[in-house]
Amino acid sequence: MDASTLRALIESSSQELAQLHESLGCAPEKLEEAMATLTTCIHEAIHAQVRRVEAQVAEVQAACADYQDRITRLGRATGALPTVIAPTMPLLAQRDALAAEQARLESLYEAQREQCDALLGQARTLNACMSEAGGEPPFADEEGETLRNVSAETLRQCEAYLHHVQQVYKTRKVQMETQLSEILQLWSELHIAPQVAVHAGRASALATHPVESAFHLAILHYTQQVPIFSSEGAFYGQFDTPAPGPAVSVPADLSTALTDTPTKSHGEPLPLPAQENEASTPELLQPSDTILEQSATLRASLEREKTARESSIQSYYDELCELWMRFDVPETEMDAFVLDHRGSTLQVVEAYRTELEKMRALKSQHMALFVLKTREQMWEQWDALFMSESERESMFPAYFVPLPSEDDMSTPPFDWDELLSAHEQMYARLAEMLEQRAPILSLIGRYRAICDEARALEESAQDGSRLLGRGNRGDPGRLLREEKMRKRVKVQKPKLEQELLKVLPAWEAEHGMPFLMDGQRYIDYLQDQLGGAKENARGVRRAPTSAGARTESLAASRTANAVPATPATQVKRVPRTGASTVRRGATPAVARPRVASQTRKTPYAGARDARPAQRLDASESAMDEAPISHSSPRTPSSYLSSSLHRSATPALPRW
Repeated sequence: MDASTLRALIESSSQELAQLHESLGCAPEKLEEAMATLTTCIHEAIHAQVRRVEAQVAEVQAACADYQDRITRLGRATGALPTVIAPTMPLLAQRDALAAEQARLESLYEAQREQCDALLGQARTLNACMSEAGGEPPFADEEGETLRNVSAETLRQCEAYLHHVQQVYKTRKVQMETQLSEILQLWSELHIAPQVAVHAGRASALATHPVESAFHLAILHYTQQVPIFSSEGAFYGQFDTPAPGPAVSVPADLSTALTDTPTKSHGEPLPLPAQENEASTPELLQPSDTILEQSATLRASLEREKTARESSIQSYYDELCELWMRFDVPETEMDAFVLDHRGSTLQVVEAYRTELEKMRALKSQHMALFVLKTREQMWEQWDALFMSESERESMFPAYFVPLPSEDDMSTPPFDWDELLSAHEQMYARLAEMLEQRAPILSLIGRYRAICDEARALEESAQDGSRLLGRGNRGDPGRLLREEKMRKRVKVQKPKLEQELLKVLPAWEAEHGMPFLMDGQRYIDYLQDQLGGAKENARGVRRAPTSAGARTESLAASRTANAVPATPATQVKRVPRTGASTVRRGATPAVARPRVASQTRKTPYAGARDARPAQRLDASESAMDEAPISHSSPRTPSSYLSSSLHRSATPALPRW
């Protein structure tokens, strides 16, 4: 309705109202009141309509403002750019456009939020399985706001955090699996059975040790292994796969499975109940701090046990090796024993201990043989040091003490251990002396060799028939050889003499004692030789007997202390381990390392290492030579016992 129509309506209504009042005959004042009331009603109706439209406009504008604010916050949360709405559009059209844009951004926000929640949920689940080792997320949720930041950058951070947690989980899982594998290997090597019971090929926990047995059962369940026990209940380090049984239900959500594992949020192991029902199986282990700590503790305890056993075996072997070499046990017997007793099981430790006890018993029965062998070694050291008989007697009178016969019961008890210890200490002292004098003795040896060549040249020069050989031409190369020898003597002999005159005083000053050979100070002898005195007063005083008589006296003394040959062996004797000097003509004493294999075997392999064929042949041939009882395995002690039984030790010399 336009303004002219409204004006016409008001005019017609006013005229009609005036006619009606006139028909009624009302006073003019009533007509004026009626006209004023009509005007007021018209004004109120018009204003009411305007206000209603104004309210609608304000409502649409508020809705548009709300849409715009929501769109702005959604754009910030998702990182998306909203569609631009022209402000010149009508309010209703603008409201509809803003509502559509808000719906689009709401759908994008929900998708990105779900994606972000899924990534964070996986990361939190893995992190909870390893005692929060992956750390906290790089951002925190804004609890005070309705919208979270789920932009593309936030999604990248969630993916990076999940990848980090996965890497940490994988590393800790590999660490846990490595420890579990080492535990299985140690169980197998040491023949230590897990604390579980096995029925029909399936393992179950023991009610007597709930915590330890539950952890051992969890390890076996994780590695899919079951220990194999013999009919007597013994464990020989063999494992097998478990018998088929009901499938184990593993929850899809790892966070719910975590509550059923032996690791709780408090970090304490959860004792599993005794496995009365074979279908009840512990959940898989997770690389939490508690499981890693328990695995490391169990592995460390097994390694300590292995180290203790290996130390015991090595200590037994060191003593056994010395006793074997003292008794001249063949190398084949030693190697056969070591190869037959490899590993770190209690059976191997007991075998070494038993063998050592047997060898100690043999040693106690044949102590005289040890003393005599040590005396032989000391005599060789004295010979290498060129000591005279008087020096030998004054240095170690116990050497010349007669040994009582083992069969002579009339003699008082003899302290063989003290006598053997004294001989071994003297042997070590002689070895040290030989090591100190080795450089000078080597130099003297070269000098004496040159002197022997010089004497040979003199004797050859006095032999007039040296040029007469077979045939008329004789030996034409002899003169050339003598000439080369003469030049060598002429050049080297003065050098060696000057070097000896320089090193001998220095050695005597350093050690505070004269350097003697055959009871004479060698530098005096050398100076006499250089002075041209063949028979001087010093030489006459020091040699009351001829050299041949002295040699015969030493030989007689050595014969009186001769060592009887050890029966049933042709192996060359090696000096006792610990001597730092090698005697002339003797093989150096080298500590024999234990050759038993210490390599960890696969715990699931059932085959035992077989004895090499070559060692079998040597051992069997030795057994043919010295048969023993088949009730016990062949060992060096049994070999030696049979040898000594067949060939008794000769009677000891009596003084």
